[in-house]
Amino acid sequence: MWMRHWHRKKGGSHLKKQYKVGIYCRLSVDDASNSAKAKNYIPSDESASIENQYEILSTFVMLNGWIEVKTYRDDGYSGGNFQRPGFLEMLEDARHGLINLILVKDLSRLGRDFVEVGRYTDVIFPSLGCRFVSVLDCLDSEGDNTDMLHFRSLMNDYHLKDLSGKIKSVLYAKKKSGQYLTAYAPYGYRKSDEDKHRLVVDEEAAAVVREIYQMRYSGMAYGKIAAVLNKKGILSPRWHWEIHYGKKGSCKYSKLWTYATVKNILNDTVYLGIVTQNRTGSRSYKDKTMIQKPEMEWICHEDAHEAIIDRELWETVQEKNRAVKQQAANHAAPLPALFTGKLVCADCGHPLAATRETQRRKNGTVKRYVSYICSHFATTGHSACSWHRIYEISLKTLVLKEIRAHSQAVAQDENAVLDKLKQQILYESTAKQEDSKLEISRLRRRIGELEHMTAKLYEDKVSGTINSDTFAILIQKSEQERIQKATRLEALLAEERKARQEVENIRQWAGIIRRYLDVQELDREIVEELIDHIEIGERSVIDGQRHQDIKIFYRFVGVV
Repeated sequence: MWMRHWHRKKGGSHLKKQYKVGIYCRLSVDDASNSAKAKNYIPSDESASIENQYEILSTFVMLNGWIEVKTYRDDGYSGGNFQRPGFLEMLEDARHGLINLILVKDLSRLGRDFVEVGRYTDVIFPSLGCRFVSVLDCLDSEGDNTDMLHFRSLMNDYHLKDLSGKIKSVLYAKKKSGQYLTAYAPYGYRKSDEDKHRLVVDEEAAAVVREIYQMRYSGMAYGKIAAVLNKKGILSPRWHWEIHYGKKGSCKYSKLWTYATVKNILNDTVYLGIVTQNRTGSRSYKDKTMIQKPEMEWICHEDAHEAIIDRELWETVQEKNRAVKQQAANHAAPLPALFTGKLVCADCGHPLAATRETQRRKNGTVKRYVSYICSHFATTGHSACSWHRIYEISLKTLVLKEIRAHSQAVAQDENAVLDKLKQQILYESTAKQEDSKLEISRLRRRIGELEHMTAKLYEDKVSGTINSDTFAILIQKSEQERIQKATRLEALLAEERKARQEVENIRQWAGIIRRYLDVQELDREIVEELIDHIEIGERSVIDGQRHQDIKIFYRFVGVV
């Protein structure tokens, strides 16, 4: 009865406009029950679920003769967070005209921050040409009750603030009592079966932790320790947890140990039996950005659980960590290496990292070199990749030589260079373009037919040739096909625009590179202007000669 009553009140003034509806459903972890207003209509346990939200809204769309285009769902997202995947997808579709009405069960589904909710209902939705309707609140952005919309949004915001404060108070009290509240136990421990807020030793992982500390004690670097563990086939902490305590097949992380993983274990006081919590927190109940809290706010409990590492060994390792850190700080280069951020491993796709080497000669002089190695290899060892080492001086000579050659070719006969690059583009896309043109023609013709069909359906409805139910079914089917065809058409037209832009990019590249005909020295500015990235292959020996595949990808044109 409630939906039929609302429909009679609002339906009369919108018969002439065709509404394409985006249904939005949200459920968060703090939605134990629905708002009190919903309880007057249907039980809260039913209305709270995503499925029942959709059932209510889908029925409402049908009763009003609107077209249901798409349903957007966000399950497990807070009302204070507007960076939800379903919500963002809905906005994107609204920008492209796929929907022009946003429908929610009640205002709290949209969000609980009244400032942000107001911004969307008053500014963003209207700018996108979207009507906004909240069913259980009887709120409509095209009605005369927008003041009530703001009031209800304010009450939802207050609810979120109050709830956030209560949750934080409870969690803080639990931390003060020494309970371990982090979702996962640190590597080397597991959560007690009797008390999930207490840590007990996981002997299998604890043995690995002890080995890591002993290797560090003997002087091994973080990356070397990771490489040793990977060579032994010891699974990374994430995978150890997955195998022993997780849902099989759900882990998406690497099985390999890394520099960072080893470093974190070697600096964590949890292995002394100390639980440290409240180190981080969100800025406010509205801003969920995590920030580091000052040390005075940390909550520490010693002897909270059994230690894996004795204090003497732990302190010795910390001294080594600090010494290495200080040494690195003393030798840090003030400026980035020439090709930093531009080199990519041809085999694993990870960036190459700059390393600085010092060679002391017999005559007492010191020679310093910069080389680049695969960062994935550096942090995980041979289990992941290999060196892919290249010295900066060699790469600098090669790149400079190639730039001069391209610059000279452009200076001698620019048209010939442009034609060659254009032919390269056309060779790759000509066949595709011919098929694309035929499809574009067919799509445009069909879209015109569907638009004519839509107009005819409206005429038949007004004249009484077809009833409302038949009209709603036919118009929805027609509109869904039109949206599908229009989306495909836009994608094909975008490809055409891209092809035209590629030709323009060639001219731009030629205009830039011809300036470097007489360049004598390669600097960072030139690298940034000309080079997108460089693929570095592994070194090999072919017929007694050293060989290394290197591909230079220029900005605008790629490989030339």
